[in-house]
Amino acid sequence: MQTFKHVLFFIFALIVCEGIAIGASAWSFLESSLASFDQLKISSDHRARDTISSLSKSTENKLDGEKLADLNFTFARLVKVTSEDKDGFRIKDISVVNDSGVVLASSNEDYLEDPLKKRKPEIKFLSPTYTIAHRLRKWQVGTPVLLGKRNVSSDQPVLKAVAPIFPEILEPDVLLSMGVYHPEKLERVASLFMTYERGNFGHFVRTQTDLLLWITQNNAWIALICAIVIGLVHLLIKSAGSGYAQASTATISSARTSSSPPLWEKVDFAQTEGPVRWQTGSQPAASRPSSPTAPIAEVQRQVPSKTEVLEKPMPISSAEIVSQRLDKPEILDAIYLG
Repeated sequence: MQTFKHVLFFIFALIVCEGIAIGASAWSFLESSLASFDQLKISSDHRARDTISSLSKSTENKLDGEKLADLNFTFARLVKVTSEDKDGFRIKDISVVNDSGVVLASSNEDYLEDPLKKRKPEIKFLSPTYTIAHRLRKWQVGTPVLLGKRNVSSDQPVLKAVAPIFPEILEPDVLLSMGVYHPEKLERVASLFMTYERGNFGHFVRTQTDLLLWITQNNAWIALICAIVIGLVHLLIKSAGSGYAQASTATISSARTSSSPPLWEKVDFAQTEGPVRWQTGSQPAASRPSSPTAPIAEVQRQVPSKTEVLEKPMPISSAEIVSQRLDKPEILDAIYLG
């Protein structure tokens, strides 16, 4: 029975410790993931602002017909380089558009099929999302605009599961705009639009999942060690307590056996020597002084009755009276002598 109790206590301690370990791992994962996700967004936005500011400055002097080809090459080269970025910051499209919606230069070759004079305005660049760049001042960078949710493939179930926790994880594509001004006049001549991806969110989720598994595994081992230690301490305490209880019980029983006489005792008066113990109720009677070994009948004959003791005169010798008078001389009263 004691072994079953010890095993049950160990299982209970193990469940409690493992629950605490899993809860701590989940909480740590949530806090670190939210912080990492915010850091990923902020770093991507800062990098995009720096990039579009540099492009806007370099574009001011290249809006002539002959220099637009250099802009097309620069934009395409930048998109290709960032596609292999380790942090997942990828520039998808860079375009310079005038107020009419005609694309002047772009990294997307679909907009460059026709010559500049034959190009038609693009409806996309005439939407309010893009025309807001017409009101930007010089060196002012627009606010990042999310371009909508992206369809997640079926091979990324973890990304769908964590989407409620990270509200913008399914909207990685961001639009950033900036005005392009004349190099000598304070006059806006075009708008620069850049579409980029805020880091590789899929890679971020995979990294955080591996981190969660690693933290959970370590905490589970720590919880197992704690449960074993708690079980051993409980076993030692119970063993020491039961041993002390048995020792105290044995001491009390031995003390009761040696000090307290039995409540009833069968006595053979013909063979018993010494006093006979007698108890009434729960209080033991006072022990009588030992008497000489003699039959009960002779003892009863030698004990005088109460009337004989009262009526029998006490013999007093005259020699004792004379000696008492010599020892204590008579004191004569002064009144009697006078």
